Amino acid sequence: MLVIGAGLAGSLVALALAERGAAVELVDPGQGCSATGLSYGGVPWWAGAPGPLDALMAAAPAAWRQLEQRHGPLGWSPCSLRLHWSDAEVAAEAAVEGVQALASRHLGPDQVERLDPSPASGGRRVLRLGYGRIDSRRLSLALPEALERAGVRRRRGRCGPLRADALPARQVVLAAGAGCRALWPALPDRLRVSWAGVLRLEDASLSRELLSRSALIQPNDILMPLVARRQGLEQRADRLQRPEWIVDPGLAPWGEGLLLGQSSLIRPGSACGAPPQAAAQELELRRALGRIDPRLGQVPASFAQVPVSFCSSGPPLVGPVAGAAGLWLFAGLSSPFALVPALAELLAAALCGERPALERLPGASAEAGPDWG
Repeated sequence: MLVIGAGLAGSLVALALAERGAAVELVDPGQGCSATGLSYGGVPWWAGAPGPLDALMAAAPAAWRQLEQRHGPLGWSPCSLRLHWSDAEVAAEAAVEGVQALASRHLGPDQVERLDPSPASGGRRVLRLGYGRIDSRRLSLALPEALERAGVRRRRGRCGPLRADALPARQVVLAAGAGCRALWPALPDRLRVSWAGVLRLEDASLSRELLSRSALIQPNDILMPLVARRQGLEQRADRLQRPEWIVDPGLAPWGEGLLLGQSSLIRPGSACGAPPQAAAQELELRRALGRIDPRLGQVPASFAQVPVSFCSSGPPLVGPVAGAAGLWLFAGLSSPFALVPALAELLAAALCGERPALERLPGASAEAGPDWG
């Protein structure tokens, strides 16, 4: 079996296939930064909408612990999510109530705490929630070793467009994220691409100093705005008439350093397009970070951006591709660190011929796989 894409989705489905005794080759484009390696790694396991995907997300902490039992440390740790806002933000109270109601389905009252603002926080308020995270830097270092121990053959290189009558293996999984459409253009239009940007602070001592003096966050936690703008932009992707970009000020641990802020640019249509000019995005990202802590806008961090796949509507695309026997898709996951572990196991089972697993997959197109309804 051939898996194209060595990020989170491709690597975990390759591991699951190898554990089932399959001969697996994993193609790794190996070109610079990856979406997995620059992610905050948040595991919003309690945040799924009611339905089958909610149950899969809720199992994410157990799934990550099981993966580490089988493959060694992968960067999993429990943590807190700290959502910040100011009194001046419109509809903040309604947003707080909505998040609390969503979280309360899975979290106990001791895991949901509203913190009073302190003078050191600049008056910003914080909602603390039980959470989990994968340290994406540690994961990127650990995954190649886990794949080697599992017997997965990794090959660096790029693939050209695939043909239905000449697939390079009996079963092929497209898990190349934003690169999937270049390999198979006839994918659903709702599979879109955003360009995600982030500041990387690699100075360990400066990172520790920033965290120790912050009134908003503790060292192992993730900080994000109460109302993140990225999700809203993704939901508007089908209606965009021109490129649009937003920034979300936050931070997350990243190895011994920090990832700071998140920018997202989405263009009309489904093509990936060239990387956008970074200077304006970095400047606006630093301004937004400076409004929550002046030091964050000035840190000696480097700006990096990568293309990220998402679905503008409906569930992620996971399952067989219509009209191409043996071709499967694993892409478009907006909460990958919560959904990929369970979906990778289901997809591996379906690839190995288990019909019940196939029936539980969201499907890769309107013609393939069940309808979640």
